[in-house]
Amino acid sequence: MHRPKNPHLPQIVTHWEGKSQTYKLADIHLGEYPFFKIYNERYLKNHSLPEKHILFRHSRKNYVDGKILREQIDHLMKEVHQKKKTYTHFDILQTKDFNRKKACGLIVLKFKNYPFVVKLFIETPESFVSPYSKGFEPIFFFFMGDGINRHLSGLTRLKNRELLKRKLAKSKQWSSKVDLPRKWFYVPKQSKKIVVNGTNIGKKKHQKIKIPGTYCVIADAIDIERNFSIGNKQDRQTALSICNDLDFHVDPHIKNFMTERGTGKIMIVDTEHFPSMVGIKQRPQFNSYFGWYRQLINKCAQDMFMCSKDYYNDRVICPEYELRIN
Repeated sequence: MHRPKNPHLPQIVTHWEGKSQTYKLADIHLGEYPFFKIYNERYLKNHSLPEKHILFRHSRKNYVDGKILREQIDHLMKEVHQKKKTYTHFDILQTKDFNRKKACGLIVLKFKNYPFVVKLFIETPESFVSPYSKGFEPIFFFFMGDGINRHLSGLTRLKNRELLKRKLAKSKQWSSKVDLPRKWFYVPKQSKKIVVNGTNIGKKKHQKIKIPGTYCVIADAIDIERNFSIGNKQDRQTALSICNDLDFHVDPHIKNFMTERGTGKIMIVDTEHFPSMVGIKQRPQFNSYFGWYRQLINKCAQDMFMCSKDYYNDRVICPEYELRIN
């Protein structure tokens, strides 16, 4: 028996700015916050990669002009779209869900001649509405985070870093022991904008936003003395203690923590907003990694199999956990 389409189902329709070809996704999991509240062009422009001198981390004399970094990133984009396996100015650190043939996804690189790391995010209107074609981890984030994807969660990295710095500065225990790499935002010259039109999302009939199809987050490369290990009890306790003091605005994943050579400081390298990624609406409290995994698994199962539109619309969101970028 044919089941008619639900006209009230949340839906997003995407297309390149100035183009007519559209792509659609209708799904009960689509929420207003990740699609229409995370991105703020003005804020990110104010945190753009400088064009003038950028000092190397912990150096008072070694620097590079930001203009050079921008030019090398723009050259990288040409090589990416040429589907090259290696790049002139960069070493590949990680190809997380990156599709070289389609030139979309997330790829992490390090400048060959400068101590900076680039996280390059690329989406097309078609890939943006294809959450089930990017591997298991993005699928889980999609269900748990109101339809969020890496392209959207990556936009939280700078604002959340700012929030984490403020929280660390107030911590008597961690203010002198924990640090974060500097971060900047850059949209390559070749980037086009994706237009996202939403229908029946949240409690609004129609919404619209434009986001860059390609953008970069540039950060200091950290000279690592030691990575934290899940098998080390002290590492686990330290990481969870930091996360609890930061109200879990940071991902507790053990690989997110390391000790910096020379300073001995604990570095938090990934500043994606953890509540946005996994759809946490109230402050959690984890005392062990087992409890963390168990709670996330239970939440994922509930979000995947026991949801309704009313369930998503009626959830009470703690304002602190909605990382609005003003």
